[in-house]
Amino acid sequence: KAAELKDFVHAIEHKYHYTMHVDEIPLRGYVGQVDEKGRYYLYTTLHFKLAYNRDRVIEAHVAPDADSKVLIHPLDNKDTLDIGFSYTVKWHETDITFEDRSANNAAELFKEELEIQWFSIFNSLIVAVLLTGFLIYMVLKVLRKDYQLYAKLEEEEDAEDYGWKRLHADVFRFPPNKSLFCSILGCGVQIMLVFIFMLTLAVIGVFNPYGRGTTFAAIIVLYSMTAIIAGYVSGGMYKSMGGTAWVNNVMMTTTLFIGPVFLVWAFLNTVAIFYGSTAALPFGTIIGLFAFYCIFTFPLTLAGAIAGKNYTGEFYAPTRTKFAPREIPPAPWHQGQAVQFFIAGALPFLCIYIELFYVFISIWGHQMFAPFGILYLVFIILAMVTSSVTVLLTYFRLRAENHQWWWMSVFCGGASAIFIYVYSFHFLIADSTMNGFLQLSFYFGYTALLCYAVFIMLGTIGFFASLTFVHEIYRTIKSD
Repeated sequence: KAAELKDFVHAIEHKYHYTMHVDEIPLRGYVGQVDEKGRYYLYTTLHFKLAYNRDRVIEAHVAPDADSKVLIHPLDNKDTLDIGFSYTVKWHETDITFEDRSANNAAELFKEELEIQWFSIFNSLIVAVLLTGFLIYMVLKVLRKDYQLYAKLEEEEDAEDYGWKRLHADVFRFPPNKSLFCSILGCGVQIMLVFIFMLTLAVIGVFNPYGRGTTFAAIIVLYSMTAIIAGYVSGGMYKSMGGTAWVNNVMMTTTLFIGPVFLVWAFLNTVAIFYGSTAALPFGTIIGLFAFYCIFTFPLTLAGAIAGKNYTGEFYAPTRTKFAPREIPPAPWHQGQAVQFFIAGALPFLCIYIELFYVFISIWGHQMFAPFGILYLVFIILAMVTSSVTVLLTYFRLRAENHQWWWMSVFCGGASAIFIYVYSFHFLIADSTMNGFLQLSFYFGYTALLCYAVFIMLGTIGFFASLTFVHEIYRTIKSD
């Protein structure tokens, strides 16, 4: 048909390629070609060459047959064209075992890309270590001066406290919306554990780099298994903060992350069904996932919340909290929330900026350019820089006599996720050829979910780093 021919011409002009998998080995090729005279040819025959050992495929290659290509544009007074597609397969036996095949090792497939990645990750690691060391040195140096000054003031009879010491009766005042706050911490720990477990299993070779189905199944299982940890952390923190609405806390913990995931997935799955895409999940799979969630994930979250409620003690605070909150003085513009949020997001993002390209090209370009060992180092760099920056900004906030640091430590910790999502626009424009409502909705929808998970995880890391820091500095001072 004329419309189909037009689609093929568009695909050839924009260099569309297909991707298929043979025993989890990716095969790629172009739809057609354009010659020097501007004529469009469609490949109609593919030649497959497969090597096998017993019942497993070891090598796979595909190439188009140039002799059978068909001219589809321009056509002389024709609106339709009868085209037949075919393929050939040649098998040959090999002595290479399935465990030793090159497709199991991304390093053998993309040696040049890996050299670039290791060079960039080495630079990022140096920058992260220097930045973290500088931030820690700066905080320790300023704290040492504060301790010396506070020691002199304690010797004077009429001296008044100032700076962060003045907040000793307010710094451990619990934040508003305690149920939501604790649910974020529980889900953040859960997502972090899933991420660590997945990377660990991938590094030791449990997953094939191209086994996406196995990877997605493992993520679902690990998320369900770690639900008990999410319930325990959320329920324990909620009890230590004096919370009483237990049902609300449990329901919020179970839906805080999975709720937005379900809504976005439901929309994207509807779009896929409308376009007739194979990315749409069948109804039976949807029912199975819902049953799995109800049978395993929700009960484990509830069990963890009950355990956290029964076995968690009171919140430990080195200083006593007064009934009336202290008034917060106005802060200069450079210590405002917007400036701190920008700094907290920009510094970690700059440390992983180069690696983000490989992560995005692996997800959306269907090319495994990001080995899991490098991803592990990226995660360590991101967590290290996020913790250091969040602690520094928390200290500046306390020094400005602002005791409302709880929520800000979460927002500052997860701020780099916003920068990652903004980067996705740059990647789409500069490094991608995706277009159309189907592709763009999948791209922005699933990228938003990924950034949402990163925000919750890094926000949790930032809060616990700040909480440890605040505990330590107020544990060492004398207060009335």
